[in-house]
Amino acid sequence: MRLWIDECLSPTLVAVARRRHEATCNEYRGLLQAKDPALYTVVSDEEWVLVTNNERHFRFLTAQEGLHAGLILLPQRTRADQTLMLEAVLDYIDQRCREAGIPPAAWMTNRVVEYHDDDDTITAAEWPPSES
Repeated sequence: MRLWIDECLSPTLVAVARRRHEATCNEYRGLLQAKDPALYTVVSDEEWVLVTNNERHFRFLTAQEGLHAGLILLPQRTRADQTLMLEAVLDYIDQRCREAGIPPAAWMTNRVVEYHDDDDTITAAEWPPSES
């Protein structure tokens, strides 16, 4: 799985993510202050899972895209909290992948994983939702 850490989160999360997966961020790619649609074009074209707290914009962009590599939503907290939250989300993803018997990149396709600020829970859902 390839994780792109958005600039709204600490770039120190790249090192946390790299313990398990390939990772980068806006700063490392020369895209600081890039507008969300321009950033998302790169993220999407290169099949990165975007890790962000900018839920509103990126839910919209991924829904427009249709097929996407995945979206991880973290709340804005301290740098130390962001590290703990990302580690918890990666543990959650790893567990779901073991249960499903598929690799993380496949499991994350068209999925949003969200760390909830109000109760410190993690949920995953298909995104955009399939039309039934």
